[in-house]
Amino acid sequence: MPVRSEPALDPISEAAVDWLVQYHSGQMTQADHRRHHAWLAAHPQHQAIWQRLSSSLHAQFGAAREAALPQDGAVLPAATPMGDVMGKALAHAQRRGTDRRRMLSGALALGGISATAALVLADRQTPLRQMAADLRTGTGERHTFTLPDGSALLLDARSAVDLDFAAGHRRLRLRQGALLVQARPATQGLAPFEVLSPHGRIQALGTRFHVRLAEGHTRVGMLEHASQLYSSSGATERLGEGRSAHFDASTITLDDANPQAAAAWQRGMLEVHNQPLGEVVQALRAYRAGFVRISPQAAALRVYGNYALDDSDRVFDALAGTLPISVRVYQRGWLVVIDVA
Repeated sequence: MPVRSEPALDPISEAAVDWLVQYHSGQMTQADHRRHHAWLAAHPQHQAIWQRLSSSLHAQFGAAREAALPQDGAVLPAATPMGDVMGKALAHAQRRGTDRRRMLSGALALGGISATAALVLADRQTPLRQMAADLRTGTGERHTFTLPDGSALLLDARSAVDLDFAAGHRRLRLRQGALLVQARPATQGLAPFEVLSPHGRIQALGTRFHVRLAEGHTRVGMLEHASQLYSSSGATERLGEGRSAHFDASTITLDDANPQAAAAWQRGMLEVHNQPLGEVVQALRAYRAGFVRISPQAAALRVYGNYALDDSDRVFDALAGTLPISVRVYQRGWLVVIDVA
């Protein structure tokens, strides 16, 4: 019997699915929302295909929403985020199954959930938007790569870069997440080593530094020697060893962040010094295959401490024991809901 292949998506539908995955991932930033609205407004067909896919996904989650009802018979609000519904549907499926494969297949079977919904679930394991990146990591994965020039690159979980190593330049383009690089110096005919981000570029004058993409800006910490920062608008700043900075497309700001603490993820640790709980949760999301929801009030609380990224369940326990918050964990951790107590 011949194998039937699925027809390829046209570029607009492919872009709509890409936005749908991101929209329901729980990680849409304000900048992402602005880009999404701009994409919708760019052409009437964008809006039409987006509405068709969204309506189909919500309709097919009807049965999943029923399966996710609380045991007391209460009705989930219509505005319940899709990630919450999927998390509860997965919990329901887990109670009926004995292993992860059966749990996932049972969850996807609820209400005939479409391939689009499966993409949303799959994206929590591997960032689907970064599948075309030259180097990437999945959820909970840190990986070291040897670059074409012999430099060493460490990627944090859910991170992605593109490589551009050719005559006259050595470049990494950070697409998502964070990296730590031990760059070979620009000697013996080697071109300067650069890391590019949406907000500008970092040129290594030394060897070892880390870079992270955040909402609306890029963060840099210099671990050894120095680097030169350039914003997209042309602002420039030298960053010395032991110093940190963040920059957007216009300005570069030196700050008091400890670069060693910010790079603790290389050891599987999260070092937090008076940071918002929302930032802590964002870091943990890269290490959990499920969904984590946090209220704005809880996200604003300030946090101190050292936490193991590879054991986020224990981190949530510790946070619940030291902060005025409630942490509700559904079956097997597919959904975590954090709110003020």
